[in-house]
Amino acid sequence: MLNFEDTTWFKRSLKFFILSLAITIISFVLTLIVNPSIDTFKNIASKVPDSVTHAQGLEKVWEYIVHNAAMVPFQMLLLAFIPIPFLYCLNYITTSALLGIICSIAIQIDLHKGISMIISTIPHHFLELFAMCIVVSSLFKLNQSIVRKITNFFRQDKKQNYSFKTACMNLMKSYLLIALPLYILAAFTETYVSNFIYEILQ
Repeated sequence: MLNFEDTTWFKRSLKFFILSLAITIISFVLTLIVNPSIDTFKNIASKVPDSVTHAQGLEKVWEYIVHNAAMVPFQMLLLAFIPIPFLYCLNYITTSALLGIICSIAIQIDLHKGISMIISTIPHHFLELFAMCIVVSSLFKLNQSIVRKITNFFRQDKKQNYSFKTACMNLMKSYLLIALPLYILAAFTETYVSNFIYEILQ
């Protein structure tokens, strides 16, 4: 069932994951240098949907799943159908960068609480980012198959096409069997484990 025709998808997912960590670290360092005001932190926090902010328990888990595991991947899928390479990475890049910015501002506001927040959020952020990287890795091939078909139309020397059907099948497998369970695990971790770790560190 986990037999993917694209044999490099997992290695590519790891590369995207490493890149996301690099983006997070760079944005963290740059934010420390720029030293933005607390209003910036409030503006970023205000962009979190109210349904997620005010939800509790299983309701909060469900809201996270709907937003992170359904809405965001669907937006990325729509962007992948546009024949522009890596346009579908916008959510992936902004999520990685915002994580670094938020952690950096939190440390500047209160060093102890900021470090506690970072440590407590590491488990669910790692799960969520890796799930997103798996989706991005599969969308890479989907988008590539679309771009290749269009560019080959104008080429005299045709490059080998990658099957759109195969790309869709691999995307469905990787999302349903790997990414979605990771998103769900991340939602439970964020709701229950992160607060528990944060309280211990206080």
